[in-house]
Amino acid sequence: MLKKYFRTNVIAVVIASLCLVYISPSANAEPSTILGTTGAGPLRITIDSSGNIYTANENADNVSKITPQGVSSILGTTGTRPRGITIDSSGNIYTTNLTPNNVSKITPQGASSILGTTGTDPSGITIDSSGNIYTANESANNVSKITPQGASSILGTTGTGPIDITIDSSGNIYTVNFDARNVSKITPQGASSILGTTGADPYVITIDSSGNIYTANYGANNVSKITPQGVSSILGTTGTGPIGITIDSSGNIYTANYGANNVSKITPQGVSSILGTTGTNPRGITIDSSGNIYTTNAADSNVTKITVFDQAAATAEAARVAAATAEAARKAKEQKELTEILALIPSIGELTLSLGETTQSLYSNKCVKGKTTKYVKYGAKCPKGYVKKK
Repeated sequence: MLKKYFRTNVIAVVIASLCLVYISPSANAEPSTILGTTGAGPLRITIDSSGNIYTANENADNVSKITPQGVSSILGTTGTRPRGITIDSSGNIYTTNLTPNNVSKITPQGASSILGTTGTDPSGITIDSSGNIYTANESANNVSKITPQGASSILGTTGTGPIDITIDSSGNIYTVNFDARNVSKITPQGASSILGTTGADPYVITIDSSGNIYTANYGANNVSKITPQGVSSILGTTGTGPIGITIDSSGNIYTANYGANNVSKITPQGVSSILGTTGTNPRGITIDSSGNIYTTNAADSNVTKITVFDQAAATAEAARVAAATAEAARKAKEQKELTEILALIPSIGELTLSLGETTQSLYSNKCVKGKTTKYVKYGAKCPKGYVKKK
């Protein structure tokens, strides 16, 4: 079974290539760089509010941290074969550990502990607003819930082979079921149902703000969309072997394509393109607040960053520059008009002369000094240096 190959880190890309839908690389592919290195076999990936990247290193039993500047370190150790990874609002990291069937917690300072136990072969992991942890237990066909205090329970059952998990704003849990090719929904009270079907070999899952579910279908090279009402459709195609999935604030879907070493982008309208290239065998994928994409590259033990052009930011900057230019033009026009008005005003001497001439009834004697004229009251002497004129 294809899923078993994943468990031993050997993926049958030849099988997937038989149903490949070719996508021409975008002429405007975004630039890619290696952000930093990780432990061996990085699988899933997450990001904190400061842009630090964390990876679950399946072959090293630890978690790597990479700063936005690319400084790499080992944050802390985990149980055996960490696969899924998530983060809480305080910066604590949690991983699902496949072999010991438990969840590790690593504090921001790197202190590691076992938070609680899970069902058999936990893979995907997610967290709710209260800090409860949920895991998709691949071989047990159920979901575990672990409270922040470490109390473990089975929340509900799933379809066959739940391999990844997500949560909505109401606390409903969704799992993508690899073997059953469908998605399960489990309410906070533990009521389980099948929400909708997917393409072949669905491997990862995400959700948008409207509650629509998306799965990356490894065996079909496409992405399924399932509405909250359970209506299933194919949103768009991907590169070979999509194994990681994430979504941005505009509803664009991105997949890490394991067999193609690249990332696909699918718009809400279903338009597919290749966003950029990655390292070898990308598996996990995440996105930052600026829309930049990050992937874990399993064969290279590193993380790729694809710098995405921020259209919104560019538009805002263009608007700012246009406004500043318009303001400068307005001030220049005002200055020109003021200069023209001042040019029409008589000089001080001329103004004094004019005023003096219109007030001769009060100032009868005219006194002249060069070109300067003053008027004094009748009978008064002219100022020193002035000559009286009739």
